Amino acid sequence: MKDLKITRRVFLGGLGASAIVVTAPVLASVVNADTGIQQVTKAGQFFTANELTVLVDVAEIMIPRTDTPGATDVHVMPVLDAMMLTWAGDSTKSQFKALVQQIEQLAKNSFEQEYIQLDQASRNLLISELDKRAFANTKTDLSENYREFKELVFHIYYTSEEANPDYKVIPGGYRGDITKLELIEINKRGYL
Repeated sequence: MKDLKITRRVFLGGLGASAIVVTAPVLASVVNADTGIQQVTKAGQFFTANELTVLVDVAEIMIPRTDTPGATDVHVMPVLDAMMLTWAGDSTKSQFKALVQQIEQLAKNSFEQEYIQLDQASRNLLISELDKRAFANTKTDLSENYREFKELVFHIYYTSEEANPDYKVIPGGYRGDITKLELIEINKRGYL
């Protein structure tokens, strides 16, 4: 993949900001013929190449390509990587770095291999089990880190132009000077 720049709108209303725009490089990667994993070959703006490999794969397991684009197709991880520099605080940065280490440890404990060495079926099973546990027991660090990551992955995905071309950060136009009757009509139509 070429090292291009993409610009992305991201609405973070539920995440503490109103709207930001990030510019993120497209990740250079190759598909490992043995495992099927998309191996990122160059470090991102925040994450290392290995961390991005794990996170890209986890995001793609969460939102695979079907008849709609997957997480990789809409560049979820390059956007998240860029957001670590522009939006994330120290706590979030530490949380996501720790998540990669926790997933690696889970892979070693479950399969006695590093995450990127697992075949597709084993990675799917590992993330499926992690997902179940993370929502069943919300008290562990792994659970919290994973749920935060998943929420952000889905948020970036659903606010992407590729996944939701009709998405508008703030629907409608600005109307600074309207009459009371116009306001009543707008309210009837449900725009406010």
